[in-house]
Amino acid sequence: MASHALDQRLFEQTASLIDENNAISRSSPNRVELIDGWLEVIEGNERTKQIEGKLKELRDQLKLNQPDPDRVQELLFSLAEYTSQVAQGSGMQEQTVNQLENLAMTLRMLAGLQVIDHK
Repeated sequence: MASHALDQRLFEQTASLIDENNAISRSSPNRVELIDGWLEVIEGNERTKQIEGKLKELRDQLKLNQPDPDRVQELLFSLAEYTSQVAQGSGMQEQTVNQLENLAMTLRMLAGLQVIDHK
């Protein structure tokens, strides 16, 4: 992915969006800041260009006073699919593949929960 190592904290913060009851955690990190962190990691990588575009669109949706829940769900499912595709690419370490697959699963779960950040 990016020329520097993936930031473990981003994986942990993304996973923390869902609690043990498969509900949206009340103590979850600011979603827009989390998206910005992911963008920083993947920016400029040809393999993640589609993910970058979807993340930017998701960030823009979450900044709105009334995000479109259908569009947010669609973006999360799309991000999950792209993330799985990147994980299945060649040359990845097994640990990174596992982290990306877990991330894709988290994104799918979030899409099912209709995550919208009301400010």
